[in-house]
Amino acid sequence: MSKFLVFIYNVFVNFVKFLILLVLLALFFAVSFVVGVIMEAKKELPDVSSIRNRVPVMTSEIFASDGTKVAKLFVENRYWVSIKDIPITVKNCLVAAEDERFYYHKGVDIIAVIRGIISILMNKEITQGSSTITQQLARILFLSPEVSIKRKIKEALIANELEKYFSKDELMELYLNLVYFGEGAYGIEAASRVYFAKSSKDLNYPEAALVIGLLPAPSSYNPYINFKAAKERQLYVLRKLLELNYISKQQYDEYINYPITLKKEKLEEQNILFPYYTTFVIQNFQKLTNNKINYEDLKTQGLKVYIALDPKLQEAIEKMVKKEIDKNRDLYNVHQVAIVLIENYTGRVISVIGGYEYRINDQFNRFYQAFRQPGSTFKIFVYTAALMNGFDINSVVVDRIYTYIGSDGKPYSPVNWDGKYWGTLTLVDAFAFSRNTVAVYLANSVGINKVIELAYKMGIKSKLEPYLSTALGASVVSPLEMAVAVSTIANNGQYIEPVFIEKVLDKYGGIIFINSNNSKLENQVIPYDIAQKMKYLMKQVVDRGTGTNAKIPGIDVYGKTGTTSDHRDAWFVGFTDDFTCVVWVGNDDYSKLNQVYGATLPALLFKYTIELAYKYHKPSDKIKNIKSKILKKTATTLDTNRNVNNTFNEVTYNNKTYENKQTFNTETTEKTLNTTTVDYNTFPWENTTN
Repeated sequence: MSKFLVFIYNVFVNFVKFLILLVLLALFFAVSFVVGVIMEAKKELPDVSSIRNRVPVMTSEIFASDGTKVAKLFVENRYWVSIKDIPITVKNCLVAAEDERFYYHKGVDIIAVIRGIISILMNKEITQGSSTITQQLARILFLSPEVSIKRKIKEALIANELEKYFSKDELMELYLNLVYFGEGAYGIEAASRVYFAKSSKDLNYPEAALVIGLLPAPSSYNPYINFKAAKERQLYVLRKLLELNYISKQQYDEYINYPITLKKEKLEEQNILFPYYTTFVIQNFQKLTNNKINYEDLKTQGLKVYIALDPKLQEAIEKMVKKEIDKNRDLYNVHQVAIVLIENYTGRVISVIGGYEYRINDQFNRFYQAFRQPGSTFKIFVYTAALMNGFDINSVVVDRIYTYIGSDGKPYSPVNWDGKYWGTLTLVDAFAFSRNTVAVYLANSVGINKVIELAYKMGIKSKLEPYLSTALGASVVSPLEMAVAVSTIANNGQYIEPVFIEKVLDKYGGIIFINSNNSKLENQVIPYDIAQKMKYLMKQVVDRGTGTNAKIPGIDVYGKTGTTSDHRDAWFVGFTDDFTCVVWVGNDDYSKLNQVYGATLPALLFKYTIELAYKYHKPSDKIKNIKSKILKKTATTLDTNRNVNNTFNEVTYNNKTYENKQTFNTETTEKTLNTTTVDYNTFPWENTTN
C-alpha cells in the first residue's frame, strides 16, 4: 500500500514539475514575444517633437461687414482654442470621465495597461477606458484604430514620449482640440457650437458633462438621436465629479436635474448664409485675393475672411424680391431675377441677388453666371463713346429709318420700339426716350469698335460682337459686368474694381490679404466732364423719359431702361450719388415675359432696392476722400481726339441720300454722308427696344 502511495506521489510531483516547466516556457515565450514587440515598436516610434510644427486642419470662417458670421468651410469642423480659454468645467469633466490620474502618471496608467492586455488575452478585446488621455492622444496623432497588442504597446510608448516633450496643459489642449465629438465636430469648441450654440468657454458643468460623456462612442451617445443614452453618460460623468470631489453633493443634486436644451448655431445647421453672395466668394476665392491664397488653404487653415456684404440689407432685399416676384409671377410670367448693388467710389459690392431663391437643386447664380442681352441699357456705352468723339448733349440728330449695307451686301434697318420716328431731336431726348435708330447711327458714326473698346475699359468682360446690332444690346453680358461698368460713370469716370473680399486674416489674426486694388485711382477711363454729361443724360431718363418708375423723392436718380424686342429680358441699370444698382428679370428657359419692359418691373425693383440701401446701409467713411482724389485727377484724360473728324457712313431713306446738320461742341457743321461699308451681323433680336 505504501509503495502505491509513493508511486502516486511521484507521478503527481513529476506532473507538477511538468506544468511548472510549461508555465515557465509559456512565460518565456510570452516575455520574449512582448519584448520583441516592444523592440519592434520602438523602431517604428514617430518623432513626437514634430507635432509642434504641424499645422492642424481648422475651420475657416467668412464674416459680413458688420461682423456676422455668414459661412464656414472645413475638411474637419474644428476651431482651435488655447488651454487658457478652456473652462475648468470642461477640464475637470474630462479628467473625471477619462483619466482620473491624468496629473500624476507619466502617460501610462500601469494598472489600466495590464487590465487591457489581460482583456486581450482572455476576451480577445480591450476593455473600454483602459487608455489614458495621453494614450488616446497618441492614437489620434499617430495610430490607426486597429485593436492589437502591438498597437497597445505602441500607444503606451508614444504616450511616454509625449509626456517628455509636452506639459500636461499642452497635452490637454491638443487632446481637446483634436478629438471627435460626433455631429461632424472636431474639438471642444466645434462640439460646444454643435450641441449648445455657444462657445466652449461658456459651458457649465451639466453641459460639459454631456459633451465629454460622448467621447467613448459619439455616434451611440449622440443626444440628437439618443438623448436617453447621452443623459446616462452625463450622469456618469457627474457621479465621477462628485466621487473625485470636483463638485459638492449639493451641486451634484442640482446638476443632475439641470434642463439640457440642445441647440445648433444657425451656421452649424446650414454652413452658409446668404448663399448667392457667399458661394460666389468661395468659388472665386483665389481670384478675388489676387491669387495670393488658394482654395485649399481656405478649407483647412482656419482663415477669417471679411467680405463687403451688408447682411441686414441683403436680407431685406431678398424678402422684397420674393414678395415682388410672387406678386407678379402670373401677371408677367416672370420667374427669375438678378440684382447687383455696389457702393459708389469704394467698389464694395454690398448686396447681390442671384435668383428668386437659392435651392439645393437650383444653385445657378444669375448675377454673374447668367449672360443675357442687355437691350437698350447698352446705349450707355454708345452715347459715352459718342460724347468722347465729337458729339455733345445738345447735338441734333434725326430719328428716321436708316439703312446700312453690310459686308455681305444685305441691308440692316433698325426700328424703334414704338414703330414711330420722331424726326429731328437732340441727343438728350434721343437717349431719354431710347430711340433705337439714333443709337445705331451714333455707333456707326463713331465706329462700333470704339464703342466696344470703351465698354471693355468700363468693366465689360464678355465678348462683344463688332456688329451694329451690338449698339442695341445684341451681345450678352452678366448683371455684374453691367453694374461695374455703369458704376464707372457714377464714379465720375474712374473705373473701380468691384470689392467682394476686404481682408483675410490667418489663424493667428495676422493680415495676409487686404484689398487695395482701388487705392491708387489710376483708371480714369472716361474724362470727368464726359461722365458729368452722361449723368445728365441718365437723369433725364428717370426725370421725364422711359425710367420714371425709378424716381425716388428727394434723391437724384440716374438710369437707363432696357428690354429685348422678344420680351425675354428686361433691365434697369442706374445709380444715385451713393449706390449703383443693376436689375435683370427674365426666365431661365428664355420663355417670353408678358409685356414686361425695363421701365416697369425692373425699374420698380431698382427703386425698392435703392430705398432699402438708404434705409439699412451707411456709406463708407472713405467715400468723401475718394471723391476728392478723383476731382484732383480730372486733369487726366484719355488719349482721345476730342475734335470732330469723323467720316460718316452711308444711310439711305426712301432711296435718297440726306445731309445731316449736327451740333458738335456748340459749333454747327454740315456733313454730306459718304458711302462706307459697315460690318454687321443680322440677329433675330437686333431690333432691341426700350
